[in-house]
Amino acid sequence: MNMRLRGFTLIELLIALAIFGFLIMLAGPMYAQFMANSQIRNAGDGMLNGVLWAQTTAIRGNTLTRLVVDPTAGTGGWRVLQTIEGAEPSPPNPIQVYSLNDGSPNASVTTTPADATQITFDGFGRIVANADATATMSCINIDHASMTGLRNLRVVISNTGIGIGTKLCDPLAVATEPQACPAVACS
Repeated sequence: MNMRLRGFTLIELLIALAIFGFLIMLAGPMYAQFMANSQIRNAGDGMLNGVLWAQTTAIRGNTLTRLVVDPTAGTGGWRVLQTIEGAEPSPPNPIQVYSLNDGSPNASVTTTPADATQITFDGFGRIVANADATATMSCINIDHASMTGLRNLRVVISNTGIGIGTKLCDPLAVATEPQACPAVACS
C-alpha cells in the first residue's frame, strides 16, 4: 500500500513563478507603450470631439461659439463658450455650453500657432477671427508627456471640407494613407 500524494513540490512552484516573472519582465515595456499610445489616442479623440462640439453648437444656435483649449499637461481639456445675440456676456461669466477635462493625464497638448488657445465658429460652422483678436488655432498636436518614440497625433482644423476638413490624423503617416495629415495643414 504505497500511496503517493499528488501535488506540486516547492521547487516546481518556484520554477513556475520564475518563468512567470520573466514573462512579466518582457511584457512590461510593451504594456507601458500600449498604455501611452492609448492615452495619446484618447486625448486626440477628446480634442477632436471638442472642435466638432463647438462647431455643432455654433450651427445649432446660429451664433458665434468658441472652443478654448487648456494645454496644461495633466489638467488640460477644453471648454465650449457660446455668445448671445452676437455678443459674449461679461468675461467672468460667459455661457459655458460644455467643459471637459481630458481623461489622459500624461498626454501633452500643443497648439499651432504656439500662442493660440482658442478658435471661433460662426452660425454656419465656419472659422472666424476671435473676438479678442488673439491668434486662431489651426492645429492641436498631441504627444506623450514622459515617453518618447510614440506615434503622435494631430487635430487639423480647417474650413475646407473636401479631402481635408477637420480631422484627427497621424503626422508621420505617408500622404497616400487615409490617416495622413493634409500637406497644407499646420505650418
